[in-house]
Amino acid sequence: MEDSWELVPTKNINQMLRLRTDINEDNLDGKFKNLLVVKHKYHVADDIMFPDPSCLAFFTAFEQNHLVNFEQNDELKLLGVDIFEGTMKFFIYCDDAQKTVYDCISFLKSNPLFKCEFEIILNDNGNSIKKLKA
Repeated sequence: MEDSWELVPTKNINQMLRLRTDINEDNLDGKFKNLLVVKHKYHVADDIMFPDPSCLAFFTAFEQNHLVNFEQNDELKLLGVDIFEGTMKFFIYCDDAQKTVYDCISFLKSNPLFKCEFEIILNDNGNSIKKLKA
C-alpha cells in the first residue's frame, strides 16, 4: 500500500492531498459503498498551517498500524487523506460504517489529545473521492 499513493496538486499551498492510485473509486467492490470521514482539527502552529510532528506521528500510526490491518482483512479501503488549514481528514470506504467507527475509536482513544469527529455518508460509492480529484 505504501507505493500506491500520490500527492495530488491543489490550488492552495496550505493543502496536502494524498490519494490512492491502486484503487479506482468507480470499481469499488459494492461492499465498500459507504464513506466514513475521520476528521481531526489540529492546532495550527506555523504559517504553512500543517500539523505538528506529534500529530503527524499519531495519525501515521493510525493509518499504518491500525487501518492497514482492517484493509488487509478486507473490511475497509482508505482512499484519501486531506490535510487542509487546520483539519486532517481520512476518507475510508466500508460496508458497515458503525463498526468501522468503533474500530477507529479503539485506536483513537489511546491518545485523548487528538480528538476526532466522524461523518458517515451512506451509499457514497466513491463520489466524494471523485470530487477531490476534480
